[in-house]
Order: sequence, then C-alpha cells, then structure tokens
Amino acid sequence: MPSLPKPRIGRRARNGLADASAERDAARVAFRSQQALSLANRLETSLLSIESGLNRYITTENETYLRSVDRELAAYPAITKRLVSLVSADPGQQAQVRAIGKAIRAYDVIWATTLVEIARENFDKARSQVETDGGRSRIDDIRAQLARLFERERAVIRAREESAEQLSARAIGLGIGGLGLVTAVALGFTLYLRRSVLRPVRTVAEATGRLAGGDLSTRVPDQREDELGELARGFNSMADSLERSRADLERSNAELTRSNSELEQFASVTSHDLQAPLTTISMYAELLERHGAANGVDGAGGGGAGELDLVEGIRGATQQARGLIRDLLEYSRAGRGQLALEQVPAERIVASALEALAGAIEEAHAQVTIGELPVVPADRANLCRVFQNLIGNAVKFTGDRTPHVSIEAEREGEHWRFSVRDNGIGMKPEHAQRIFEPFQRLHGEEDYPGTGIGLAVCERIIDQHGGRIWVSSIPGEGSIFHFTLPAVAPAAAEPPPVAVSA
Repeated sequence: MPSLPKPRIGRRARNGLADASAERDAARVAFRSQQALSLANRLETSLLSIESGLNRYITTENETYLRSVDRELAAYPAITKRLVSLVSADPGQQAQVRAIGKAIRAYDVIWATTLVEIARENFDKARSQVETDGGRSRIDDIRAQLARLFERERAVIRAREESAEQLSARAIGLGIGGLGLVTAVALGFTLYLRRSVLRPVRTVAEATGRLAGGDLSTRVPDQREDELGELARGFNSMADSLERSRADLERSNAELTRSNSELEQFASVTSHDLQAPLTTISMYAELLERHGAANGVDGAGGGGAGELDLVEGIRGATQQARGLIRDLLEYSRAGRGQLALEQVPAERIVASALEALAGAIEEAHAQVTIGELPVVPADRANLCRVFQNLIGNAVKFTGDRTPHVSIEAEREGEHWRFSVRDNGIGMKPEHAQRIFEPFQRLHGEEDYPGTGIGLAVCERIIDQHGGRIWVSSIPGEGSIFHFTLPAVAPAAAEPPPVAVSA
C-alpha cells in the first residue's frame, strides 16, 4: 500500500486542529477584551457617580448621598484588580490600568476624603472647595486615561477578530471536506445497518404485531447464524408454543362447555325424575293417613298413633327432599346464562324481596329499615333473589330477639357497596367463608330449617355481576353482609366461566 497519502491526511488533520485551536484562542482573547471594555465603562460610570454624589452631599447636606459615595469608593479596588487580569497581555495596557488605579486612590485620599472631613466641620467651606473644580479636573484626567485604554483594547479586538475570521474560514473549508467524508462513511454504514440489521429486526417486529393480533401461524426466516438468527429462532419457538397452547385451550374450553351443558341437563333431568317418586310417596302417605282416619285412628292413643306418626315422618322427609332438590337445581342454574342487565332501582328490588318475605317478616315481628339506595345495572330477578336470601337469613337467625334489619348502600370508586345488617346470633370469624359453600350449615335442621344453599347461590350471582360478597360478624351481636355491584354497566355482560367438579 502506498505510504504517501497517510502523512498528507495526518498533516491536514493536524493543521485543522491547530487552526481550530488558534481560532478558539483568538476568540477567547477577543471576548476577554470585550469584558475589559465593559468593566472599564463601569469604572468610569462609578467615578462620575462618586463625583456627583460628593457634590450633592455638599450641596444638600444629605447623608444618603455620602453612603452612595462610600459604596462606590469601596468597590473600585476590586474592579481595577479584575481589569488588570482582563486586558490584553500588552505590558503597556496593564501599566495603564495600574496608573488609573493609583489616580483613583489619589482622588479618594487627596480630594474625596479631605472634602468630606471639611464638610463635617463647615459645609460652606466645603462648597467653596467644590467651586474650584479640583475634583472634576482629577476625574477628567482619569477619564482621559480610560479613553486611551479603550482605544487600545478596541484595536486589539479588531485585530483578533480579523485573525479569527481568517482561521474560521480555513477551518470551515477543512470542516466541509471532513463533513463530506464523514457523510459518505455514515451513508455507507447506514445502508449496511439497514440491510443487515434493521430489515431483519423490522421483519420480526411486524411478525410480532401479527402474532399479537391473533395470527399464530406467523413465522420469520431463521437461516442466519448470528444474534439476529437466534432472535428469529426464539420468535418462531414462542409462536409454536402459543399455537399449541391455544389449541389445548380450545380443546379444554370445548370440553368444559360440553361438561357444563351435560351437568345442567343432568341436574334438570334428575330433579324432574326425583320429583315423580317423591310425589308418589306423598300420595301413599296421604292414603295411609286417610285409611287410618277411616278406621277411627285419630292419633290420640292406641296402636294407630304410631302409624300416624310414621305417616307424618314420611311426609316431612318427602317435603325436605323436595326442597333439597329444588335448591340444588337453583344452585346449578345460578351464575349461568346471559344476564338481562338493565338500570334497576335497588329500592324497588328490595321492595319485591320484602313482599315475597311478608309472611316470615310478619310472623317474626321484624323491623326492616331501608336507606337511600342507588340505581345499578343488574339482572332484576337475580338481584331480587340475593336480597331475598340475605333478608330472609337476617329475619331467621335471631334467636329470641325481635329482628331488626337495615339495608344501606355506599359508593366506593367504581362500585356500589350494599350492606344488610341484622341483630341476630352472629357467628365466629373462622366461619365467615365457610357459610358461602353449598350445603354448609352452622346449626341443625331442628333449630333453623333450610338446606344451606342460599348464600352459595348469592355468591354465584354476585360473581357473575362482577362484584363480590363477604360477611363481618360478632357472635351474639349480629352480622353485616356486604356485596358490591359495578356502578356502570360493562360493554358486554358475559357469564364468567364456572368451575365444575364431579
């Protein structure tokens, strides 16, 4: 390879760096000269302010002007020191600044301080001193020295600016050439990146978008052996896994749908088939009761009393079995199917539930208090079933007390929280979750009748509405059943998947 081009490029680069460095130095010196001019102007203005303040103090005898003079005199040493560091490296300029500093000190000691001392003894005598213009002449001499300083610094600035412009023009020429070279290199590198890196990455990104949109058959080329090839193979492996997972999920959903349908059909058919023999048993029990009555057996004594007791037991067991089958069918249907959502005034739903419970409420002499209730998006029949179960339990589980039930609602963010409070027997905290399981009872059938299915039905209905239900209770002091409902109807009310166990 030829060896000549390298030294040329090196010299050009070194020349460019030297020009840039010289340009920066010239600009820095010019800037310092500008600062020196500004500071010198400030010093000149300060001198004029000192002279004016002295004259006003002598004329008006006002101490305010004297305080202004003292501040200006105290500041000038620092200004002259800073000015020496800013002027150009010309020894004549620096000597000029030092001479200006000495002249200002002489003005301060010989004229300003002396004039103030005279004024403090006799203002008339001080005024006569001012009329001689002794101070003004000293100020004029200092200003003349500052003018010569200004002229010299401006000449330095002009010379440095011209030098900087020449260096700048040369640096611009070199910069344009370098910029062209850099642009060519950058363009070539960009084309390489676009072809070798960006295009494969864009392909994977577009495939990711299609995959996220549901097209699980999307794949990308994976022939490369570098990191991009690993990325493509990883993407294809992920797509394969997702496609298998979706197939498994679809099979599971189909199986679950079939199982739920068969279970619902089984529950419906079973309840219907069981109702028929129970009806027959009830009819035979009634016939036995009539036969005993026809033979003069009234249950008051004799051997016929045992037969009538047996018939009554058969009838009671039959009614209990009917109730259990009915509740089982209700539980199997709760939380299934499409909700008929509408904007329902909760107060009307509670009124319907109270009407259905009128007999039990009147028998227990219960007092029911209803607070202000909102309008909520809900299925009217299902929500009525929830209130009917909760109020019925509140009236039933009271022991020997007169039932007091209160129904309230409170807004909590995006939900309404309903509360059904009672003064009943309450329960232990460890039973708070157990009571929502099917057929779970805390008391015997002889104490409180029922199948233990009502709260489980309530939980399914509230879950399907997008809320939750829970209880807080203290034994012997009553319970509060809470449940939430969304304040705004969802875009589409769909039944949540129900876990079915054999």
